[in-house]
Amino acid sequence: MKTGTRVITAMNRKGGCGKTTLIRGLASAAVATGNKVTIFDTDGSESLSAWKQRSQEAGDWNEMVNLITTLDAKKVERGVEAIFAQPQEDHLILIDTFGGGAAPKAQDLIADLSHLIIVPMMLSEDDLAETLATGQWYINLRKRVDNPENIAPFFVLGSRIPAQISVFEREILQEAMSKLPVLDEFVQYRNAYLRMGNGVLGDVISNMRNRANAEHIKDALDEMTELLRRFDEIIKENE
Repeated sequence: MKTGTRVITAMNRKGGCGKTTLIRGLASAAVATGNKVTIFDTDGSESLSAWKQRSQEAGDWNEMVNLITTLDAKKVERGVEAIFAQPQEDHLILIDTFGGGAAPKAQDLIADLSHLIIVPMMLSEDDLAETLATGQWYINLRKRVDNPENIAPFFVLGSRIPAQISVFEREILQEAMSKLPVLDEFVQYRNAYLRMGNGVLGDVISNMRNRANAEHIKDALDEMTELLRRFDEIIKENE
């Protein structure tokens, strides 16, 4: 399926909720389906830069992925505009945003660049509180702009969800669903995503000798591929 150039942003005021895992997984899925990928890492921790370095050292990096690290939202804007000025192709632009709510103007600008805003949320009280705060920022943004219909759609994505969730975790999820749009799809808790800390998933699989472990990595790649397909579907629906 032709997808063209599109921008997906992972955003949540809380750090450690799964934004970077999602970005790495979506990049892996896009490469596996023949897309070019550009990642803008605007998180001061520069964890994606460290990921690239580890991946290159392990021989599991893929040159179809371009990583740009910057704390300047205007630089992200110029970079996105430069990509759209090129001949159209299947190109996934991913923006990994900072935790905290200290730069609302930068968040507004990045939202304006996006086709889809995804808010990863683990099933904890802290994640729920920060996810609701992120949702309130989005609601306020739509009130501030002249054409709210032009703002990218916003969805919460369950992150690192265990195979069986507790009653307490289910209550967290239900509260989120009562107040914000929550996707039916989610990111499972998988040890395979730890492997992704040293490479792009498809390249990790290609270089693995243990085929049983490779199957676990493939399951994670399949999950991210299905998520990317769903995200592209949402983007198409909102064009």
